[in-house]
Amino acid sequence: MKFWLNSILLIGLGLAGLSACEKPDDRVVLQPSGTVTLTSNATSLSLSADQSTQNAVTFTWTPAQYGYQAATLYTVQLDKVGNNFAAPVEISAGNSTSAVVTVADLNQNLLRLGLPAGSAGQVEARVRAELVLNGTTAATTMPTYSASTTLTGTPYLVVIYYPSIYVPGAYQGWAPDQAPKLSSVTNNKIYEGYINFPGASEFKLTSVPAWSGTNYGAGAAGKLSAEGSAGNLSVTTPGYYLLKADLNALTYTLTPTTWSVIGAATPKGWDADTPLTYDATTGTWRGTVALTKDVLKFRANGAWDINYGDTSADGLLDLNGDNISVPSAGTYTVILDLSKPGNYTYRLIRQ
Repeated sequence: MKFWLNSILLIGLGLAGLSACEKPDDRVVLQPSGTVTLTSNATSLSLSADQSTQNAVTFTWTPAQYGYQAATLYTVQLDKVGNNFAAPVEISAGNSTSAVVTVADLNQNLLRLGLPAGSAGQVEARVRAELVLNGTTAATTMPTYSASTTLTGTPYLVVIYYPSIYVPGAYQGWAPDQAPKLSSVTNNKIYEGYINFPGASEFKLTSVPAWSGTNYGAGAAGKLSAEGSAGNLSVTTPGYYLLKADLNALTYTLTPTTWSVIGAATPKGWDADTPLTYDATTGTWRGTVALTKDVLKFRANGAWDINYGDTSADGLLDLNGDNISVPSAGTYTVILDLSKPGNYTYRLIRQ
C-alpha cells in the first residue's frame, strides 16, 4: 500500500511540475509561410465627379499560405503617407484576393483620411490577411500584412445643392441667371452666402435665376419687401459681405468681413491673426503662410463670432468646427473659398 501511495504522490508532483513550467503565453501562433504581395493596376489616380461610378483602382494580392487548406479574410487598408497605418480606412475583400474600388468610394476614403479636396495627396495601401476558424478570426494567429504601395490622387469636392435664392445687382449687371446665390442648408427659408461688392451697389433678391419669380427689395430698415414697388437693397461701402435673408420673417443682415487664420500652427499662434487677401479673380481669400505641424482655424474680422473649422476633416468647413490639422511644417499657400454657400472649402498647399 505504501508503494502505491508513493507512486501516486510522485506522479502528482510530476504533473504539477509540468503545469508550472508551462507559461500562459507559451502558445503556438500560426503564421503563413512566405509573404503576401500587393499590386495595384494604377498608382496615379484620376478622380472626378462625372466618373464617380467608374473603377478607380484594382488591388490584387497573392494568397496567404498556411500550409493547409485555410479560409483567409483579406482587408485593404489605406492611410496617409507617414501615418504608419495608425488610423486607416478599410475595404473588406472577404476571401477574395482582389478588390475593385470605384472613383466615388476612393474619393470618399481620401476625404475621410483628411486629404483636402482639390489638392494632390498621397496615401499608402496594404492588405491584411487573417486566418478564419469556425467563421471567426482565429485568436491563435497573428494578422500578416503586405508591403505597402503608394497612391497619388486629388479628391474632388462633392457639392451639395441646397435650396437657393439669387442676388442680382448693379455690381454684376443685374443678371439673375449669373448672380451669386444664398442657400438654405436646412431648407427652412433662411438663406446665407458671401457676396463681394467691389463698390457701393444696389441689388435685389430673386426666388429664381430670372425676374419672373418673387423678387425681394427693401422694406423698413433691415426688412425685405416682396411688393413690386419695393426699392432696391444697397451697400454703401465696398467689401466682402456675409448676407443673410430670412424669408419667413422677411428680414436680412449684411456683415462686412475680412478673413485670417489663427492657431498654434500660424506665425502668431492663438494670440493674433495672420491676414489673408481677397483675390477677385478666383473669388477666394489667399495667403502665403509659414505653418508648423499643429492646428489652425479661419475667422472673420479678428474675432470668434464667425469662425470655421473642419469637424469631419473632409475639406468642407463647419461653422465653429474643430481645429484644422496642418500635416507638416513648411510654407503653404492657404486658400479660403466661401463662394459656394453650404459648401465652404479650404486648401493648404505646401510650396
